[in-house]
Amino acid sequence: MIQEERIVSIFLELVRIDSPSGQEEIIGAHLRQRLEALGLTVEQDEIGNLIARRPGRDHAAPLMLNAHMDTVGTDTGITPVIRDGVIYSDGTTILGADDKSGLAVILEVLHILQEHPEVDAPPLEVVFTVGEERGLVGAQALDPSRLHARRGLVLDSGGPIGTIIVAAPYQDKHHVTVFGRASHAGASPEKGINAIRVAAEAIARMRLGKIDEETTANVGVIHGGVATNIIPERVDVDMEARSRDEAKLIAQTEHMIHLFQEAAARHGAHVDIEAKRIYNGYRHPIDSDLIRWVAEAVRRIGLEPIYHEAGGGTDANVFNARGIPSVVISTGQADVHTKNEHIAIADLVDCARWVLECVKSA
Repeated sequence: MIQEERIVSIFLELVRIDSPSGQEEIIGAHLRQRLEALGLTVEQDEIGNLIARRPGRDHAAPLMLNAHMDTVGTDTGITPVIRDGVIYSDGTTILGADDKSGLAVILEVLHILQEHPEVDAPPLEVVFTVGEERGLVGAQALDPSRLHARRGLVLDSGGPIGTIIVAAPYQDKHHVTVFGRASHAGASPEKGINAIRVAAEAIARMRLGKIDEETTANVGVIHGGVATNIIPERVDVDMEARSRDEAKLIAQTEHMIHLFQEAAARHGAHVDIEAKRIYNGYRHPIDSDLIRWVAEAVRRIGLEPIYHEAGGGTDANVFNARGIPSVVISTGQADVHTKNEHIAIADLVDCARWVLECVKSA
């Protein structure tokens, strides 16, 4: 049923529409038109999320299909190129398969349902979110009372088709401001307290990178200083920690904060620290109804399920926390967030076949 030429055309059109996170207005309008043309009723919330509804079999609970509209970073002018059955960018930007592959697959499945009314499908709630790449902003802002789905399918992962995300981490973000004291770096450096040095000492002692199989941490952004002849009085640091074990995350967060406090005290500086939980993690047992549902569907298209524990969050983290059991599956996207990002056309097609089987059996 899946039409390869059409799904490729949809995907190529979507990646050509610029939508860096925070700039989703144009693609939102485009997707709304597509959804309405497919017979769905569409509403848009204040932040720009799209919620579209399609009726289905009587007395069946709605099924949510989710993907996000934004792309990571600031790349625009994406030019897709097809080589040997694989879609790349021209090498100057990301491709945006994260997550326009998810959008394209959902749209193709909706085309199939429109063309084949004999397919027995439940009511659908299609949720296209904004701001996923900035910390699941759109999903966090979405009013849960707008949704009535009992389960959700989130199309936002890489790996071979058949990959099912059974666990995802909790994430904390920290903003640290170090306050030292300014002075002339040549005439009276001893009168100053170098905020950059304080931050550097804290970071140098910090456990970063892959802490264990469940836990990671990173210092990602540092701003500070005015000129080389001024002892810097302020430094701002943004960092994060993630773990699929909440206790480990709490311990890592406390470790990172303590090192800043300790370094500040040693030099007579002080710190302001804002630690914020961005999202909660989840874990779905492999033998749960939710996981069995998608696993059996992928077997029906001739592939085997691959169970994976993720290191990053998706909109599913928010939906699971709000009582809509949701599972993330792979669309085949690869090398995401890089200029080598790509996706095989065969994977796009197989993902759409998989999603259609999920819909039919929901």
